[in-house]
Amino acid sequence: MNALERIVYGLVKDRPVLKQRIVDVYQAALGLVPQRAMTTAFPVQNRPGFFFGFHDKTPFSRDGERLLAHRNLVGNRRVRAGDEAEVGYFRGPDWMEFVPLARTTGWNWQLGSMLQWCSTRPQAVAHNDIRAGRPVGVIRGIDGVILAELERPVAHLTGDGSLACSYHFGRVETAMPGYGMVMPSAGASEGDGSFRVFETSGGGIRFEMSLAEAVAIEPHESMVGAFHFFHHALFNPGGTRLFFLHRWLDRNSRRWTRMFSVGADGRDLYLFPMDEMVSHITWVSDTEVFAYARYPGEGDGYFRIEDRTGRATRYFENVLDSDGHPTFDEGRGLILTDSYPDRFRNQSLLLGSPSGKSAIRLCRTHLPRKFRGALQVDLHPRLHPSRSIACFDSGHTGTRSLVTLDFSSALA
Repeated sequence: MNALERIVYGLVKDRPVLKQRIVDVYQAALGLVPQRAMTTAFPVQNRPGFFFGFHDKTPFSRDGERLLAHRNLVGNRRVRAGDEAEVGYFRGPDWMEFVPLARTTGWNWQLGSMLQWCSTRPQAVAHNDIRAGRPVGVIRGIDGVILAELERPVAHLTGDGSLACSYHFGRVETAMPGYGMVMPSAGASEGDGSFRVFETSGGGIRFEMSLAEAVAIEPHESMVGAFHFFHHALFNPGGTRLFFLHRWLDRNSRRWTRMFSVGADGRDLYLFPMDEMVSHITWVSDTEVFAYARYPGEGDGYFRIEDRTGRATRYFENVLDSDGHPTFDEGRGLILTDSYPDRFRNQSLLLGSPSGKSAIRLCRTHLPRKFRGALQVDLHPRLHPSRSIACFDSGHTGTRSLVTLDFSSALA
């Protein structure tokens, strides 16, 4: 952001409707300036018509040989009840051969169907679906055969696949269109909005929190008369703890967010000390998260935060001044993140230094204006488990595409 944009953002950041109107008008005016679809010095592979989803899960198998993906079957429009997406994986040189596994109606443009590798069973994946009007989780082999059907849709699985966490995807869709599930019947977005950690083998509940219980913990005046929901949740690498978000839309449609962590056994619930806003988070280790958040006395930015103490270290101050979707590989010293569309609707894929003092741009992509609102295509970068390859979603080709970029030369 330039100085003027930063001033305007500071004035309207807590008024979401007005902020979006200003952004739309500003980008429409500057959209008359021609832009290149992609600018990069690194080798890329495009897979038009495919996408993965969010930044907090890897589409790569542990051996790096397969790449999970959704195939777009509906074109460029909002998801409707009953719309299908195909789930499967790419294999072969540069992951260009697609192997379909199944179709699902339990998906969205931003997070997909929560497609992820499931290591409970060798060579198995998990994804969400809607069966008989009810959202469920499905585990299937890479031959497409269903191995298990879970009682609730899945947000994330532990590394060993024994536990899953879940929230109410219908309520999320009501509050944030494009991030939940479009349910087949009216009222399906209401009802039980609890957050749950449960066993995948038999459904035994390890932890459960209702919305009323969340509201009762250090309540804020903005919660009165608000629409509450749980959102993003992720187990740590060891599967011993997880974080989850409690969000609410106040009477002015302003979104508030706070973050909890809890043991996978349901013990030691902890409320992080963020101030009103936490957006995108990943685990750095079993005891630390990396997040874009508003921290008391620090303002908005990237922070490395210790679980259960809240001690924080700021990253990329005066380097990255806007929100992004981070991936942090502590072992290899790699931090990937991205940026939202700027005034010209250009997005950047960024490689940050492990010290958090600098970052370089790996590529710049242009997002056409047809990808707005619920159709937004964020890069959501993910890392290959052993190679210097980034995988991200993009709209620069004019259609939603799954892209891989080899940035190994940047580390030479």
